[in-house]
Amino acid sequence: MEQSINALLMDEHDNVVTCVKEVKRGQSVAYQDGAALRTLVAEEDIPYCHKIALTDLAAGEDIIKYGESLGKLVAPVKKGHWVNDQNLKSVPRDYESEFAGDDFVMQVKQSAGAPDLEPFSFWGYRRAEGRPGVRNHVLILPTCACGSECCRIVASQVRGAVNIVFNTGCSDVAANTAMSQKVLTGFACNPNVYGVVIIGLGCETVPHAALREKIQKMTSKPVASFGIQEEGGTLKTIEKAVRAARDMAQQAGMQQKELFPASELLLGIECGGSDATSGIACNPAVGELSDILVDMGASAMMSESIEWIGGEHILAKRAATPEIQRQIIRVCEAYEAHLGAAGQDCRAGQPTPGNKAGGLSTLDEKSLGCIRKGGTPTGNAIVPVCKVTANERTYRCMEDNMDADLSPIVRGEKSVPEMGRALVKEIESIANSRLTKAEAFGFSDIAVDHVCRYV
Repeated sequence: MEQSINALLMDEHDNVVTCVKEVKRGQSVAYQDGAALRTLVAEEDIPYCHKIALTDLAAGEDIIKYGESLGKLVAPVKKGHWVNDQNLKSVPRDYESEFAGDDFVMQVKQSAGAPDLEPFSFWGYRRAEGRPGVRNHVLILPTCACGSECCRIVASQVRGAVNIVFNTGCSDVAANTAMSQKVLTGFACNPNVYGVVIIGLGCETVPHAALREKIQKMTSKPVASFGIQEEGGTLKTIEKAVRAARDMAQQAGMQQKELFPASELLLGIECGGSDATSGIACNPAVGELSDILVDMGASAMMSESIEWIGGEHILAKRAATPEIQRQIIRVCEAYEAHLGAAGQDCRAGQPTPGNKAGGLSTLDEKSLGCIRKGGTPTGNAIVPVCKVTANERTYRCMEDNMDADLSPIVRGEKSVPEMGRALVKEIESIANSRLTKAEAFGFSDIAVDHVCRYV
């Protein structure tokens, strides 16, 4: 009987394969290499989604997956043995060698997309500025951590209102304050927001009135603001903010939906709890979704630069101009330099313990998988988040939280293009008001990063 495939070779140049089933010592590992079916014997137990060496490898050699280096071995690994975070380590990038000259030409390998798919339409809310919204929230927005609890209470009293819990906003350095203000004003201007009620304490770095004025200069949406110290305390502030939010919610309820083309959509792409299936199946399917939507005239955006390190040279090849190519490299170079100035190394916290347990040994391996989507993050109060996973165990254990199961790709039952098409239908239904699971739960997770951190 023919050996069933239980491992995947991601590129013909790879010296490891990823086992998509648990393999016990002495068992056969079978994988497809072009038209040929190849096998080797596991010399030790290999966990689900972890890597096994295809040949004897010496210390200092590169481990190749996706046709790219994941890092260098710090100990020799024999054929049939487990390659993991204990014997494989990431090495600093040589960014200077990656900068292109003025003769740079974009190199892009795109999917075939889905030219037979007709662009869909969705019912949304027209905004005076920018894209239409697929939701029509009244946002209860804190200026600082001290206003977050009041915002939560106000949102709980008004149908159609959402709040965020803000973790900063006070006694900060200038760069952190600027970042926080950029995030807060961005939330307020998001197309899914109809109007904004701001709540501040009164002694934060940027008071509620100043934030209100910033937002009003950026958008014509209705904006109201209150200060806890000015209004006479928590209860009085909540009472006034609830009245303002209810008025906005009533106005929002009067707005009629309009039909918009798919080209008006902006898809944000983010990774959450990554494992080896992310780069093998999940992110490629999301990448296929992105290509199809872009062909329909929509836009897609990758959001995390930490996910580029180790894969930035591949992304840079896709740049439209030499300057953009150099900008992509500079983002990663500057990030590492910033951490280095504080005596820190991004590889110390990446991959996370959960990533390593899921088969990702180095930051490079995580990034090389991440960039193939262009995710499974937490929910968001303002933007609907469609959570997808290609790990059948994750879907089984987290079915309450996951919107789409892409594990048929890993099992060989469906192709990446097929699941990309299925995700287009998911996005169409969400844009047309179907709630994601995170929305149904009412999740509103947010954490604003800092330019510099301190204790």
